[in-house]
Amino acid sequence: MFTRKDIVVLGMMIFALFLGAGNIIFPPMEGFTAGTQWATASLGFVLTGVFMPFITLVVVAIVGRGEELTRDLPKWAEVVFLATLYLVIGSLFAMPRVTNVAYEMAWLPLNIAEDNSTNHLIFSLVFNIIGMLFMLRPNTIISTVGKFMTPALLVLLVVVAVNVMVSPLSDIVEPTKAYATNPAITSGLISGYQTMDVLAAIAFGGIVARALAVRNISSTSQVMKYTISAGLISVFLLAVLYFSLFYLGATSEKVAESATNGGQIFSRYVDALFGSGGTWIMSGIIILANLTTLVGVTSACADYFAKFHVRLSYSFWVIVFTALTTTVAQTGLTELLRITIPALLLIYPVAIMLVFLQIIRHKLPNIKFTYYFTLLATVSFSACDSLKNMDLLPQPIENSLNYLPLYADGMGWLIPAFVALGLSLILSPKTT
Repeated sequence: MFTRKDIVVLGMMIFALFLGAGNIIFPPMEGFTAGTQWATASLGFVLTGVFMPFITLVVVAIVGRGEELTRDLPKWAEVVFLATLYLVIGSLFAMPRVTNVAYEMAWLPLNIAEDNSTNHLIFSLVFNIIGMLFMLRPNTIISTVGKFMTPALLVLLVVVAVNVMVSPLSDIVEPTKAYATNPAITSGLISGYQTMDVLAAIAFGGIVARALAVRNISSTSQVMKYTISAGLISVFLLAVLYFSLFYLGATSEKVAESATNGGQIFSRYVDALFGSGGTWIMSGIIILANLTTLVGVTSACADYFAKFHVRLSYSFWVIVFTALTTTVAQTGLTELLRITIPALLLIYPVAIMLVFLQIIRHKLPNIKFTYYFTLLATVSFSACDSLKNMDLLPQPIENSLNYLPLYADGMGWLIPAFVALGLSLILSPKTT
């Protein structure tokens, strides 16, 4: 019997898995940049940073594991996509980002040690080795955090949110950068990519499915019911968190000067509100929250790569990814955020379309044809968005794409992907 208490614990576990670096560092900076448009921008952010991951989580939990989303692709395409996905959410981008958020938001504000490359390396080593020890001996860290540390973090965030609402530090300024020229909601949609939570949900859906299987819950209807029930708890908490952090950023002009990322804005704001006491509490919980994400994601990555060769075991990949995360983390948070965007613009649309195709899969007249045709269009146009972000897109191609709706907003792939989907339904021969 799966009780209401079990649903709450599962919901808190899901929230704990998603509550990583991007959930805290992006909204303050986006809110500051959006200024008076913070509410509209936060709505766009929630659509891609909360609702899409929720749908992905439910779909993957139902099919049992993330790899099922790519079963209709050629083997080489399946391996390329999944390997890229796990490297992006793992040791090449997201996990070094998690390490650096813990360093910049939790360690540096304590003023215990000087901010230099040596101390950065030492912290990264210690943080990742602790995570590796949990991964090598899988225990109860995620359920423990779901039961105890996540509620403690929520209490802190509620206290911060209430104080921000009651006594904001600054007046809200006019929008700047992309928010000054583009619709706030589309800029928010794009910024929601940066949480990487749709990609993470492909890995976390399998974790939820296994957690339910342990309780002998495996039928499609039951898995859907309990995943939706528990997932909605995470949706509500994350949405409230994002709206609060957007407003924090929008009212942060007093502390945002010279800040290069949202983590710095958040830390300075908390310090201004509560002084050193609040900083100590925040630091401890931020470290544990990021440690939970590090363990959950890296273990999922190691589990996937361990399937390629019997001699390259799960433990081997845990050690490899720990070393790689520690190395890449030395790039620094601001630089990591800058180079992450092109990778996300390329892979995120593909992940979204794979989830959508899985939802309508049983209604497709020719599954393989529709998958190939739709994903080819998606990859082609998302690659253009990625190249444009890096200023590598040939000018003649960019001039042509400027006529495409949503291209200027970084979502040029959307309409071509669904046009290709529609054409595939008309052109594809029916299979028996």
